[in-house]
Amino acid sequence: MLIKLTEGLGFSAAHLIIGHEKCEHLHGHNYRVGVTVEGEPDERGLVVDFLELKRILKQLCGRYDHQILLPENNRALKRLSEGASTRIAVHGREFEFPSENVVWLPVVNTTVEELARVVADEVVRNLSYPNVRRINVWVEESPGQGATEERRVKA
Repeated sequence: MLIKLTEGLGFSAAHLIIGHEKCEHLHGHNYRVGVTVEGEPDERGLVVDFLELKRILKQLCGRYDHQILLPENNRALKRLSEGASTRIAVHGREFEFPSENVVWLPVVNTTVEELARVVADEVVRNLSYPNVRRINVWVEESPGQGATEERRVKA
């Protein structure tokens, strides 16, 4: 059975894509996030509790909302200082942000593809329904422009 959660979940965040001529400039999006879950209904007829899925996505969206998303694993990004402010340099340009507004992600770049992977990791890590076999996470940075990450949860 296929269950789809397409609630209006999202967040607004700034980022840059290192190594991309246009998108290396700091810019932002109003991201949308959703999850499709596939599995067999349990004895109550539930594949997954929508409230649990919403809770996982709302927590994630809350952490990213109105923040600056930066990649931890990009060699071109240099951390110049951290403290009350986070200073970074990318290809000779320097940026300074309040540290409380910076979210470091375990990615090479803060692309929508990498964000879909990070969101999928979070869903898999926190979803407690044993009968879920597969999830498909989608992240859009603008309508019709996004990425999906599919994961097999159970064999």
